[in-house]
Amino acid sequence: MGKVSREIRRFIGRELLDDAAAPGDPLRDRALDSLDFEHLILFIEERFGVVFRDEEMTEDHFSSVAAVAELVEAKLRR
Repeated sequence: MGKVSREIRRFIGRELLDDAAAPGDPLRDRALDSLDFEHLILFIEERFGVVFRDEEMTEDHFSSVAAVAELVEAKLRR
């Protein structure tokens, strides 16, 4: 598991849920609501210095910690 994934998991466990989500856990199944996702997006943008475009704000990109981390890592490589 990479640094991005670890930090996202830690944030979710500390700020949004009682425990950290496993990388493959569906985030919607973990009872995250739209405000939680906004909080997560703001954290990621501030922590990693990336900006999400509207077309990237899809359920596929935010379906799991692994999916979010993959998107962030791709943005960091650009």
